[in-house]
Amino acid sequence: MLDNDKAALIDQYINSYNAFNIEQMLTLFDDSIVFENESNGEVNVRAEGKVEFENLAKESAKLFSMRNQTITDLYIDETQAKISIDYLGVLAVDLPNGLKAGDELSIKGQSFFEFCNGKISYIKDVS
Repeated sequence: MLDNDKAALIDQYINSYNAFNIEQMLTLFDDSIVFENESNGEVNVRAEGKVEFENLAKESAKLFSMRNQTITDLYIDETQAKISIDYLGVLAVDLPNGLKAGDELSIKGQSFFEFCNGKISYIKDVS
């Protein structure tokens, strides 16, 4: 798989994510997709396969009225890709940690991608 193809898949994924277009996101994934979210050095969310990912994505989408990931850096090699992102989200609901609907979340992080069969097979978000 060419680096340009990997970059295009990542761009499509980010655009679909920002637009809350879960169906489009799913078309970019290998059936065995694994998603992990790591915060403070600990994996706190994991989904395996398209069904688990879809369920997670739908639940997560309900938390935000707006969300936007902006790629600030991209590195691609033969086996994986890494992006640096600026994340901005506006909460749609009150959260147990005290954040309220309408509050903005601004986070810098990185996402790691692996590929299989011309699709994304692994994503790990780290913040």
